[in-house]
Amino acid sequence: MGMTSRERILTAMRRGVPDHVPVIPDISNMVPARLTGKPFWEIYLYENPTLADAYISAVKHFGMDGWYIYDNLTMKEEPKWTEKILERKDDEIKVQRFVETPFGRLEEIMSFPVNDPPWRLEGMIKDIETDFPKLKWYMDQKPLENSCADMKKVGDWGIFGIAIETFMGFWVTVRDGGSMQAVMDFSAQPELMEQVRQYYLGYVDRVTRLALRERPHEILIQGSASSLSLSSPRIYRTYDLPVIKLISSLCKQEDIICHQHTCGKSRLIVEINYNETEIDVMEPLERQPGGDVDLAEVKKKFGDKFCLKGNVNTFETMLNGSVKEVEAEAKWCIDAAGAGGGFILSTGDQCGRDTPDENLFALVETAKNYGKYT
Repeated sequence: MGMTSRERILTAMRRGVPDHVPVIPDISNMVPARLTGKPFWEIYLYENPTLADAYISAVKHFGMDGWYIYDNLTMKEEPKWTEKILERKDDEIKVQRFVETPFGRLEEIMSFPVNDPPWRLEGMIKDIETDFPKLKWYMDQKPLENSCADMKKVGDWGIFGIAIETFMGFWVTVRDGGSMQAVMDFSAQPELMEQVRQYYLGYVDRVTRLALRERPHEILIQGSASSLSLSSPRIYRTYDLPVIKLISSLCKQEDIICHQHTCGKSRLIVEINYNETEIDVMEPLERQPGGDVDLAEVKKKFGDKFCLKGNVNTFETMLNGSVKEVEAEAKWCIDAAGAGGGFILSTGDQCGRDTPDENLFALVETAKNYGKYT
């Protein structure tokens, strides 16, 4: 009898040898939304269905191993925000979202396109000194007990992870002006940013300890914005690494897998984490041109500590390539990193909305057939 998807994934994440290479293409957003056949705002704004439920349906549709990561303790919206539609067009809904605090209203404006995920037109932190006390108050109100309530949704078809943002993942999300303004803050307002850093580190310590009590299969450190395509080694070491070291050490104490997602240029991050953290799984290890990781090289140098997850190119291969090209690159990845276990076949980051279904099916079937351990 073969392993269940859950057994297969957990075996690989602990650097063991499963029955075949697990296969988890990153389809956490756009592909499941497309498969519903509905305007994307139905999923992202009205939760009809929720994105998590759309993902579960997509996992079953493609016959892949599942990875449920929809409970993000950094961005968990409890108490709920008030939402007010500002403008409705055929291709977009603009929404003002706000919450009242003792320090004044905290608000943002979101765009919900008909066929794309939402994005922020106006972030909640316009002025750090004025607005951050509002956000601190709100984050301290969150009822974070029972963070694994949705674990019951995940059967043997996958694993359940609790997500926590890196510092940059947090700050880019809340800062008006997005990533460019967030990076400028470090040099323009260093004293205020040190206060923000200290607060967030304490918040992460509290919520990680609470989550670990409930025994999720893993903690996912969500660090897309920590990519060195956007950030720098100095910023990573000063702001992100303390968060990552804290989370991974707490996971190590509880024998729970700690998993980091940092896309784009991440080769140096892999090395830093190898030497200085207790991370168990690194992904998505993007190759050129989107990233700078050679999968075979990192397997050789860092595979004795990390399970590696990646790295079929999402735009050259998955979105625009043929089935044969998907199969060929998947086989190359398995040959490069599959030996001895500790490898999960995945994509180099989020698959685009229009990724052909046949390419996703091809990736899954290649792992099942070519990725067998004999």
